[in-house]
Amino acid sequence: MRDVVNRAGVLVVTTDQLPGHVVRAVYGEVLGLSARTLSPYTEGFKSAMDGSGVSMPERIHMLTECRLEAVDRMARVAARMGANAVLAMRFDHRPITESWIEICAYGTAVRAEEVRMPRPRKPATPATEADMSLKSA
Repeated sequence: MRDVVNRAGVLVVTTDQLPGHVVRAVYGEVLGLSARTLSPYTEGFKSAMDGSGVSMPERIHMLTECRLEAVDRMARVAARMGANAVLAMRFDHRPITESWIEICAYGTAVRAEEVRMPRPRKPATPATEADMSLKSA
Protein backbone atom coordinates (compact mmCIF):
# COMPACT_ATOMS: atom_id res chain seq x y z
CA MET A 1 0.00 0.00 0.00
CA ARG A 2 1.12 3.57 -0.61
CA ASP A 3 2.63 5.91 1.96
CA VAL A 4 -0.41 7.20 3.85
CA VAL A 5 1.47 9.77 5.91
CA ASN A 6 3.61 11.92 3.62
CA ARG A 7 2.62 12.46 -0.01
CA ALA A 8 4.79 14.49 -2.39
CA GLY A 9 6.47 16.06 0.63
CA VAL A 10 3.08 17.13 2.02
CA LEU A 11 2.04 15.95 5.46
CA VAL A 12 -1.71 15.22 5.53
CA VAL A 13 -3.49 15.14 8.90
CA THR A 14 -7.11 15.08 10.03
CA THR A 15 -6.37 17.29 13.04
CA ASP A 16 -6.84 21.08 13.09
CA GLN A 17 -3.33 21.65 14.44
CA LEU A 18 0.01 20.06 13.85
CA PRO A 19 1.72 19.37 17.19
CA GLY A 20 5.33 20.47 17.27
CA HIS A 21 4.78 22.87 14.36
CA VAL A 22 3.75 26.47 13.90
CA VAL A 23 1.67 27.50 10.86
CA ARG A 24 3.50 30.26 8.97
CA ALA A 25 1.07 30.63 6.04
CA VAL A 26 -2.43 29.47 5.14
CA TYR A 27 -2.98 28.94 1.41
CA GLY A 28 -6.61 27.90 1.62
CA GLU A 29 -8.83 24.97 0.74
CA VAL A 30 -7.50 22.18 -1.42
CA LEU A 31 -9.31 19.17 -2.79
CA GLY A 32 -8.62 16.03 -4.71
CA LEU A 33 -11.24 14.05 -6.60
CA SER A 34 -11.63 10.45 -7.58
CA ALA A 35 -14.59 9.23 -9.62
CA ARG A 36 -15.81 5.65 -9.70
CA THR A 37 -18.50 3.82 -11.54
CA LEU A 38 -21.19 2.07 -9.53
CA SER A 39 -20.89 -0.98 -11.76
CA PRO A 40 -19.47 -3.87 -9.71
CA TYR A 41 -18.19 -5.41 -12.96
CA THR A 42 -16.28 -2.34 -14.17
CA GLU A 43 -14.79 -1.70 -10.73
CA GLY A 44 -13.67 -5.32 -10.41
CA PHE A 45 -15.96 -6.35 -7.56
CA LYS A 46 -17.57 -9.02 -9.74
CA SER A 47 -16.25 -11.12 -12.57
CA ALA A 48 -17.82 -10.44 -15.98
CA MET A 49 -17.12 -14.07 -16.89
CA ASP A 50 -19.01 -15.86 -14.12
CA GLY A 51 -20.44 -13.12 -11.85
CA SER A 52 -18.40 -14.26 -8.87
CA GLY A 53 -17.26 -11.62 -6.38
CA VAL A 54 -13.82 -10.84 -5.08
CA SER A 55 -12.69 -11.60 -1.56
CA MET A 56 -13.25 -9.17 1.31
CA PRO A 57 -9.53 -8.26 1.55
CA GLU A 58 -9.56 -7.42 -2.18
CA ARG A 59 -12.69 -5.27 -1.77
CA ILE A 60 -11.16 -3.40 1.15
CA HIS A 61 -7.96 -2.84 -0.85
CA MET A 62 -9.89 -1.45 -3.84
CA LEU A 63 -11.99 0.88 -1.67
CA THR A 64 -8.91 2.09 0.18
CA GLU A 65 -7.09 2.76 -3.10
CA CYS A 66 -9.99 4.94 -4.25
CA ARG A 67 -9.73 7.16 -1.17
CA LEU A 68 -5.93 7.25 -1.30
CA GLU A 69 -6.13 8.41 -4.92
CA ALA A 70 -8.27 11.39 -3.84
CA VAL A 71 -5.87 12.22 -0.97
CA ASP A 72 -2.82 11.94 -3.26
CA ARG A 73 -4.41 14.34 -5.76
CA MET A 74 -5.25 16.79 -2.96
CA ALA A 75 -1.65 16.66 -1.67
CA ARG A 76 -0.27 17.38 -5.16
CA VAL A 77 -2.53 20.46 -5.45
CA ALA A 78 -1.30 21.65 -2.03
CA ALA A 79 2.35 21.15 -3.07
CA ARG A 80 1.78 23.22 -6.23
CA MET A 81 0.46 26.04 -4.01
CA GLY A 82 3.66 25.94 -1.93
CA ALA A 83 2.17 24.11 1.06
CA ASN A 84 4.00 21.42 2.98
CA ALA A 85 0.98 20.25 5.00
CA VAL A 86 -2.79 19.85 4.78
CA LEU A 87 -4.74 20.26 8.00
CA ALA A 88 -8.27 19.06 8.84
CA MET A 89 -8.46 16.61 5.92
CA ARG A 90 -11.92 15.13 5.40
CA PHE A 91 -13.74 12.96 2.87
CA ASP A 92 -16.99 13.58 1.09
CA HIS A 93 -18.82 11.73 -1.65
CA ARG A 94 -21.82 12.25 -3.88
CA PRO A 95 -23.43 10.67 -6.90
CA ILE A 96 -22.55 12.39 -10.18
CA THR A 97 -24.99 10.38 -12.31
CA GLU A 98 -26.96 7.22 -11.76
CA SER A 99 -23.85 5.20 -12.51
CA TRP A 100 -20.96 7.35 -11.19
CA ILE A 101 -19.90 8.55 -7.76
CA GLU A 102 -17.36 11.21 -6.75
CA ILE A 103 -15.01 10.80 -3.78
CA CYS A 104 -13.50 14.05 -2.57
CA ALA A 105 -10.66 14.60 -0.11
CA TYR A 106 -10.40 18.18 1.13
CA GLY A 107 -8.56 20.20 3.74
CA THR A 108 -6.60 23.39 4.39
CA ALA A 109 -3.20 23.82 2.72
CA VAL A 110 -0.60 25.43 4.98
CA ARG A 111 3.12 26.09 5.28
CA ALA A 112 4.12 24.67 8.67
CA GLU A 113 7.48 24.95 10.36
CA GLU A 114 8.76 22.59 13.00
CA VAL A 115 9.25 24.27 16.36
CA ARG A 116 12.69 23.70 17.76
CA MET A 117 12.45 23.19 21.48
CA PRO A 118 15.37 24.50 23.58
CA ARG A 119 17.56 21.83 25.09
CA PRO A 120 16.75 21.22 28.72
CA ARG A 121 19.38 22.63 31.04
CA LYS A 122 21.01 20.63 33.76
CA PRO A 123 19.20 21.46 37.00
CA ALA A 124 21.09 23.83 39.27
CA THR A 125 22.62 22.34 42.36
CA PRO A 126 20.79 23.51 45.50
CA ALA A 127 22.80 26.02 47.56
CA THR A 128 23.10 23.72 50.57
CA GLU A 129 24.71 20.96 48.48
CA ALA A 130 27.07 23.45 46.83
CA ASP A 131 28.14 24.77 50.24
CA MET A 132 28.76 21.21 51.48
CA SER A 133 30.98 20.35 48.53
CA LEU A 134 33.12 23.44 49.11
CA LYS A 135 33.63 22.66 52.78
CA SER A 136 34.86 19.13 52.10
CA ALA A 137 37.37 20.30 49.51
